[in-house]
Amino acid sequence: MFKQLRKYNRSVIVTWLVSYTTVLTVPILISFVLYSVSFNQVKAETNRANDLLLEQMEMSIDSKLKGLEQLSLEIALNRNVSSFSSVDLPLRDSQYYDLFQISESLRTYKNANDYIDQIYVWYMNSDTVLSTYDHMNRQGLFQKLRPQKNTTFEQWNNLFEQKYVNGYIPMNYWGDGTATPVVVFARSLVFNTPGQPPAIIMFVMKDAKLIESAPRNPDASVFILNEENRYIAAPANSGSLLSLQLKYDELQGQQGMVYKEVQNHQAAVSYITSKVTGWKYVSVLPASLFNEKMEYMRRLTWISIGLCFLVGGVICVLFLRKNYMPIQVMLQSLSHKFGLRFDGGLSEYSFLQGAIQDYFTEKEDMRVRFDKHRNTIRSHLLRRLLKGAIDQEAPLHESLAAHHIQFSSERFAVMLVSVDEYGKFEQYGSEELSDKKQQMLHFILTNVLEDMAAGEAAVFTTEMNDVLASIVNFQNGISEEQEQQTLQRITEQIREFMKVQMQVKLTIAVGGAHSHVYEIAHSYQEALDALEYRVILGSGQFIRYEDTHLKHATHHHHYYYPLSVEQQLIYVVKSGNYPKAEALLEDIFRENFSGHPVSVPLAKCLMYNLASTMLNTLDEVSVTSKRTLESQLLDVEQLLACEHVLQMKEQMKDKLKQVCEWIQTEKRDHHRYLIEDVRRYIENQLHDPNLNISMIGESFRMTPSYISRLYKDHAGEALLDTINRLRLAEAKDLLQEQKLTVNEVAGRVGYADVSTFVRTFKKFEGITPGAYQKTAN
Repeated sequence: MFKQLRKYNRSVIVTWLVSYTTVLTVPILISFVLYSVSFNQVKAETNRANDLLLEQMEMSIDSKLKGLEQLSLEIALNRNVSSFSSVDLPLRDSQYYDLFQISESLRTYKNANDYIDQIYVWYMNSDTVLSTYDHMNRQGLFQKLRPQKNTTFEQWNNLFEQKYVNGYIPMNYWGDGTATPVVVFARSLVFNTPGQPPAIIMFVMKDAKLIESAPRNPDASVFILNEENRYIAAPANSGSLLSLQLKYDELQGQQGMVYKEVQNHQAAVSYITSKVTGWKYVSVLPASLFNEKMEYMRRLTWISIGLCFLVGGVICVLFLRKNYMPIQVMLQSLSHKFGLRFDGGLSEYSFLQGAIQDYFTEKEDMRVRFDKHRNTIRSHLLRRLLKGAIDQEAPLHESLAAHHIQFSSERFAVMLVSVDEYGKFEQYGSEELSDKKQQMLHFILTNVLEDMAAGEAAVFTTEMNDVLASIVNFQNGISEEQEQQTLQRITEQIREFMKVQMQVKLTIAVGGAHSHVYEIAHSYQEALDALEYRVILGSGQFIRYEDTHLKHATHHHHYYYPLSVEQQLIYVVKSGNYPKAEALLEDIFRENFSGHPVSVPLAKCLMYNLASTMLNTLDEVSVTSKRTLESQLLDVEQLLACEHVLQMKEQMKDKLKQVCEWIQTEKRDHHRYLIEDVRRYIENQLHDPNLNISMIGESFRMTPSYISRLYKDHAGEALLDTINRLRLAEAKDLLQEQKLTVNEVAGRVGYADVSTFVRTFKKFEGITPGAYQKTAN
């Protein structure tokens, strides 16, 4: 193996050996990384345990401090304590006994809470300060309890001059000339009786008692730091730790950890913030504890590195030999295939280079054959671009260059050209047009498009389902507005040219302009949507996707053709009123296709619905020869075969006109005399307040509903509307004379109730009778 290695010093086996050796270093690096991660994990676990102890310490101390707040409330409720707040100087003998009782009570509270060193109650009204064993004035309290020795009485007194005192104050207890650090919780007492003079209770706690019962790590030192950077509570052996000179502002956040140098050793400083006082509970843990726990891991890491070198080296040699064997087989196979002899003393790459050279020679031959079918393959590539079937991972630029397709910019739009009328080619039949003639027409369109777009855009065309699809690639540096102008110009010129020269009618649809070659498929889909929109706009149009409002109206999921409008259309057709039917049809098309047109699928649904209405209308026409009319005038298939809605509208108007004329002819003489008799009867009985549909039906021996429907079908107006219209016409004449009141006019024209007259008048005329009378005169 190694002899071959020396022989084949230019062989890939040498390169592989270097690579395998490099790979061998990966597990070694991983071992170092794992060691580092493990070290940090152990450190994190130790810190987590330290944080847990701090949280327990916080809970222990904060529970004591919260107990002080509860205890202050209990003392405020003590009758002896609260009643003495209203005592003024000088004190009487009986009040000295009260002082004794209050002190007894304070001793009880103090003995029940061993962490309290002393309790003071300061009555502002009498300047009396009570403790568990004596009483004094505020000056005496100042001598015993103040922050510093040089603190003045005014500074001390200002601490308690607030309207409501509630807080923790670090102080020193001065006794026998020595100062003992203490923490004072001062709080104003709120008594049950409003208006009582204020009093302040002070709980004095020694620093050491705050943390002596809190759980702690035996390897860590714990102390408390307040906002004024004062060590409120610290162990007796914390002198070296206090040299840290920690600042409150350095310990950011609710809790965390920082590193400090303590006596030339690194230490981890963990802290947590009290929710009651805002103090920082701090724990200092030497970093050497981490190193002791990681010693075993360090030894294990070095052992794993040694095993990597030993086992990895053996595996490297075995796999190097095993993997080179297929290369030898491959080289022998290639040498036989290409007729080349591989010399073992040369590099395998030299042999592969010769094989690749032969491959390129063969590829050149394939290129020559490929050029013969370039146009077909080029069209196939363009179709794949339009359909979005191009793999984005493949080198598209190479495929485009192979077909001499060069895009000058990253701005594209797709134009679809559909032939609606073949003009000079019509003699061959638009549906039976031979492929040769169709190819010739598309060839002419392609050349005209390329000539008209020259200078502003490049056009690449192909056939897509009997439609000529063109990819328009705009030149660099033109704005979006200029792009739209270019498309507008090209379409106008090609439509005009084909119309004048060959009498060919074209519908051209254009998708939106997009900024990437893979967005061509998006523009093609937009162009298809726009082309389909000729169902609405009609053929022979230039349709832009933006103009179809499809992008702006995708939230519309319905078309305008409510049931009430359909029933109204059926009614006016049944009555033979073509002008109204035509107006309703125009309203339907205007609501659906003006401003924000509906989508193409909904337009098709509307066309089916309108055709259905025509059938329903004929079904409701009660005439004997209805079926004859259907077979002669209504061809639903002819309506549904319309290419666009405008064509359908014109056919429907033609059908409606024929139907209405036929109905008018059939009904012109039918019941004419009956309707005239009814009108004459109404005119004769107009002033009768009892005139209604029932009265008219009885007079003509018909049911009210039947005569009402019959009258409305043939007169085009309801009976009640006729009665009200005639009465109101006479009422307007009477109101203009200004001699009669509204009540008198209502009675004369046949209304028994003036309110009914006013309501009916306003319904028909839009104003009240009184307002009409004033306006008329």
